[in-house]
Amino acid sequence: MTTTIEDNALHTELQELYLITKQWSADLKFISDETDILKKLTHQPLEPEIKEKHAVLFNTLEQQHSKLKLQVVHLLKKLAPLTYEPIKEIKLSLIEEHQLLKREMEEIMLAFHATKNKLLTHIPGK
Repeated sequence: MTTTIEDNALHTELQELYLITKQWSADLKFISDETDILKKLTHQPLEPEIKEKHAVLFNTLEQQHSKLKLQVVHLLKKLAPLTYEPIKEIKLSLIEEHQLLKREMEEIMLAFHATKNKLLTHIPGK
């Protein structure tokens, strides 16, 4: 079964997917920058078990971050040509990949904010 979508509507949707994915790239940069700042805050006098707990949380976030960054770059490379070249064929897997990445981005943002908030409760004067 083939569904036909008008070229203008399809181009608009693809541009929107591209812009959303570009925003994710900026979000990942923000997480990276904020994580660096938060790591510096852990140099404050904290109990060793709290430092260790947050080191583990940040390590997990960094692993997720690295994986997502590669996935976002990969998706951007797929989407970029579709926003300006004539479209011959688009597979449904592109939309599925975008949706999966959207879910993962939401999860990392939630995990980052939860980790940040936990850490800030242990830092004196914050």
